[in-house]
Amino acid sequence: MNEEQLINELRQHKEEALNQTIRQYSSLVSTIIRNIARGILTPADVEETAADVFFTLWQNVGNIKGPYLKGYLCRIAKTKTQDSLRRLKILDMANIDELSEADEYSLSEHIDNAQLHDDIQAALQQFSKQDREILIRYYYYYQTAQRISEITGLKLETVKSRIKRAKPKLRSFLQERGY
Repeated sequence: MNEEQLINELRQHKEEALNQTIRQYSSLVSTIIRNIARGILTPADVEETAADVFFTLWQNVGNIKGPYLKGYLCRIAKTKTQDSLRRLKILDMANIDELSEADEYSLSEHIDNAQLHDDIQAALQQFSKQDREILIRYYYYYQTAQRISEITGLKLETVKSRIKRAKPKLRSFLQERGY
């Protein structure tokens, strides 16, 4: 079942659609939670936060704009993880502001805005396949530069410099389009 079909069935509050969504996206949601929490949350906390993500989806399925279920779940996962960290008094408001600035151009931040999503996709196309992978892993999946280095086999400094060089290009591309 594709995302659009899942969204339609979720809007009809079909439990099988929720179960399918959980099966299909629980690994992604848990990965995002662990990457944002960076080891601070226990496995039980990660599991509880993931459950909160799917519960929030179930309660707010009408808020999904377009066929972007995956992005919507990523955005919920980010918010719920920050809430979990805040409850543990790990993440204070100053850190939240820093996080918001750090991922200002992430896909999940404004995924419900189809035009922005399309513009970000267009922006990513100006980069090489390897740079696109790095940017998506960094901004979309919240992987650290160290983790990206391990996965891609690139040196850590190479990953960091590619991210640093990409930021102004992304910013400029999006500013030209009014963001």
